[in-house]
Amino acid sequence: MNRLEKQNLVSQLSETFKANSSVLLVKFSEVNVSDETELRREISQVDSGYQVVKNRLALLAAKGTSMEEIQEYFEGPTAIVYTNGDPVVLAKTIKKFIKDHPGMAFKAGLVEGRCISSEEVSSLAKIPSRVELLSKLLFLLSSPLTNLASALQSPVRGLISLLGQLEGKPGEEAPAEEEAPVEAAEAVEEGESLNQEVEEGETKD
Repeated sequence: MNRLEKQNLVSQLSETFKANSSVLLVKFSEVNVSDETELRREISQVDSGYQVVKNRLALLAAKGTSMEEIQEYFEGPTAIVYTNGDPVVLAKTIKKFIKDHPGMAFKAGLVEGRCISSEEVSSLAKIPSRVELLSKLLFLLSSPLTNLASALQSPVRGLISLLGQLEGKPGEEAPAEEEAPVEAAEAVEEGESLNQEVEEGETKD
């Protein structure tokens, strides 16, 4: 690598450090090409980046950036993984890969401006991601709404049932209305009979 190439690499690394809110340093060894290719693919799927670096050039790139806080960890075989998104998802992805590749291990990290140790990076990989937390929050929020909707529907169903019963009552009283003309006819007949008796009495007189 000539001098110009080194300068370009340092500039590119410096921009990477500045542009991403979280950068993790990983000990990189005993990983074959095919496994490394798979790791790159998995990291890219979580909107993150991966790069094996030369420590001397990385230290030059760290100058004037927050990465100066963890510059002491740039020793031995080193790779950087970085993201401007959820650092938990990235840490989970790397930890899953480390489980099957003992030659790799967390060194340290700078997560959203805070320097964390290798142990803290491992702990970071154990907590729920933002997406998981949001899913749980939405579930908790939706449960009371579901219960409220059910509670509101119960009185509505009761009201509908009551209205149905009220609508049926006029039909039940209909026979009483039909009996009214019959009673009127009987009253007319009684009146005619009374008149006839009166007329017969007058004739006898």
